[in-house]
Amino acid sequence: MRVLRLHGLRDLRMHDEPIPTPASGEALVEVKSVGVCASDVHWYNEGRIGSVVLSDPLVLGHEASGVVAELGEGCSVLSPGDKVAIEPAKPCMSCEWCKSGHFNVCPGIPFFGTPPTDGCYREYVCWPEGLLLRMPDVLTYDETAMLEPMAVGLYAWQLAKMQRTESAAIIGAGAIGLSTLQAVRANGTGRIIVSEPIPERRHLARKLGADYVIDPNTADPTEAVHQLTDGRGADVVFECAGAENAIPQACGAARVLGRLVIVGIPDTDCYPFDAAVSRRKELTAAFVRRSNMTTEMSVELAVKKKIDLACYVTHRFPLEDAKQAMELMQSKQDGVIRPVISVHA
Repeated sequence: MRVLRLHGLRDLRMHDEPIPTPASGEALVEVKSVGVCASDVHWYNEGRIGSVVLSDPLVLGHEASGVVAELGEGCSVLSPGDKVAIEPAKPCMSCEWCKSGHFNVCPGIPFFGTPPTDGCYREYVCWPEGLLLRMPDVLTYDETAMLEPMAVGLYAWQLAKMQRTESAAIIGAGAIGLSTLQAVRANGTGRIIVSEPIPERRHLARKLGADYVIDPNTADPTEAVHQLTDGRGADVVFECAGAENAIPQACGAARVLGRLVIVGIPDTDCYPFDAAVSRRKELTAAFVRRSNMTTEMSVELAVKKKIDLACYVTHRFPLEDAKQAMELMQSKQDGVIRPVISVHA
């Protein structure tokens, strides 16, 4: 089978490797669509995220869909031919955090495309049956792959504990910011304000339900949010950009006793909080670690057409052209939201 491995900085190489055999309790999945996430670009450009460093050739890709090709012994839920979403994390189910339902913070949790766990830029993958979710026919393989960023947005909304009358400001309107926007809108809220420098993303944010959209190239986001909230500031600010100036903007845009939900991954692995502003407002911050049990909710909202997953997929590439997809995602040009790698057409 074709397998694309990252050997070092910006060094992607195609390999021919054997198709794996599913172990007991596992399914062999023929990979269909895989989204290119900003975290993939971090690995591609920097060879690390935080303290985790690339050491051996790694298969990237964790936003994936596929079809069940074969089942190992002991599988009883799925059948060959089932369309599935692939949960990228494999919690241990035995630690203190898993037992309390916080599967996403399981220490050392294997996660697709994070060393040492190979991801889905390959033709086939074996994964536990319990981490595969059968999909309805109405969702395409591309839409199914986009459930992963949508689940992150829903989890961010859950952590915010928003009341229906509260306002939200969202900094950054890539796939995660747009997913957060859709999660907030689908579950009812007051006004939603989005700050995003890229015109195509601002346009999509309006289409998906933002009440106000700010161009930070022409207006100060902090001042704009205060003007749009009668000088009070937003009840909740979601930081979804990962940019160096995004956290200070979030702190400035939040009201006194407001809440921050930090979703973006910064290039420097450091969050530069404005200590005086944060302390004087007595802000509360929650940090998002991927998602936790929100994929099923994403499917339900998509089937009911309360959210739009298809709009994220702006470009498609074959596996052989994944380098072009990475470069496009990094450049943020041509209206890109999510390039999708089409592994099996």
